[in-house]
Amino acid sequence: MARARCLHRCDLPGRRWLGPALLAPLLIPPLGLIVGWESLYGPVGYLTQLWSTNLHLPAWNLESLPGISVLGAVVTLPVAYLTCSAVLEGGDGTLEDAVRASGGGNRQVLKSVTLPTLRSAMLDSSLLIFALCMEVLGLPLFLGRPAGIDFIASYLYGVWTGSATPDPPIVSAGAILLLLLVSGILVVRSLLMRHQARYASSARATPPARPIRLGRWRLPLAIGAGGFVVVTSVIPLLGLGLMSSVTDLTTLVPPWQLWNGANWSQIWRDPTLHRAFTNSLLIAAIGSVATVALVSLATVLAHRSGFRLRRTLPALLVYPRATPGIVFGVGFFWLFLIVNWPGALLRNSLSGELLALCVRNLTLAYVVLAPALARLNPELDKAATASGAGWWTTTRTVTLPLLRPALRSAMVLMFVTLVSDYDPVVFLAKPDTELLGTTMLQTWAKGLPGPVAALALVQVLLVAVALTVGFGWTLLKKARRHA
Repeated sequence: MARARCLHRCDLPGRRWLGPALLAPLLIPPLGLIVGWESLYGPVGYLTQLWSTNLHLPAWNLESLPGISVLGAVVTLPVAYLTCSAVLEGGDGTLEDAVRASGGGNRQVLKSVTLPTLRSAMLDSSLLIFALCMEVLGLPLFLGRPAGIDFIASYLYGVWTGSATPDPPIVSAGAILLLLLVSGILVVRSLLMRHQARYASSARATPPARPIRLGRWRLPLAIGAGGFVVVTSVIPLLGLGLMSSVTDLTTLVPPWQLWNGANWSQIWRDPTLHRAFTNSLLIAAIGSVATVALVSLATVLAHRSGFRLRRTLPALLVYPRATPGIVFGVGFFWLFLIVNWPGALLRNSLSGELLALCVRNLTLAYVVLAPALARLNPELDKAATASGAGWWTTTRTVTLPLLRPALRSAMVLMFVTLVSDYDPVVFLAKPDTELLGTTMLQTWAKGLPGPVAALALVQVLLVAVALTVGFGWTLLKKARRHA
């Protein structure tokens, strides 16, 4: 919350660049960020060795509950930042100016205006982060297992993969328990958010007349925010690239003397690793297009049609993302097993994993398309209808073309998510249907961090290419329009 306020309400240097930089953990695939942290800040990480062995200073312990909590906070920081910054951007800055005009200082503005305004956003993001941490799988598997620390999701994964004959009933019971816990959190959220309207301003939302002056703290806070981004995202990303190009990372030998292509060669030659890359790319390409096409029609049905059940569609489109990925995987496992057709076709195929991942993440496409559709003037639809066009013709010729930028953004977001996601398919992956995420988990369990780092870097490169192509095209269109 403090970072969001500094970036939106203070005269912090470089705040236009620091805001997007704080979203880096959201763009870097989670497993890639975890591997980068482990290679540098882990018990035998390069910087840990340099700090403790060479400098003889007391070192931290990343493979502990406090260490896992710190990395978990870094991974989920964008959720809190986006939630609070959205409130600050849409808030009424004249309220802050009124406090200053009556003699109040920055502390009074923070106490009487900012904190009450952010109360609902802070509560919302806190409960959402708590729910996300309940279902997290990568952190306890990569960092908790060596120290004997298990979470619910990692315990269920261990029960499934740790024996020759998995026990589906135990895993199912644990998944139901996890679902009840997360559902309880959502119920608590709805109860606590009943009176959030008390903190909404009725005035027109305008930015403050002048930003808060930080004075002598201006430069130190900017350096601190930039240093946070470097330590938590930039350096681990560089460490990930370094780990993918060496067989053993040690402070005894300079890294450039250890460089080799063994890890990358293994990815290319090992049929399992090579197939995981191909399968993930195929699922991301097909799934992003198919999901956005389906969700776009469902969004128009929900908000711009006379469909009798249209009011239930928004809830159906939002609920999948609120369900833990592990629960989704167990549910699809039983669905494919019980329903003979088409379950028998989907049970051991890449199509079943594609279906599970797309259903789990379709909420992301909806949260991009719904606000974009709300900004379109409904009079355009009425004009098309008055000229004799039916609903489908109006949607195809008027609504969807106007939604083209949002459709492109939703497609990029879905591609990035499908490349990185793995929770829903840990119980569905079979030989010949491996994905990058599940293969990284299995390879890490074999004690091969180098190939895992190379696979994580492949994920990062795929995300970078998708973002460059998607948003680069948007910027190019804007430049041509202005020219």
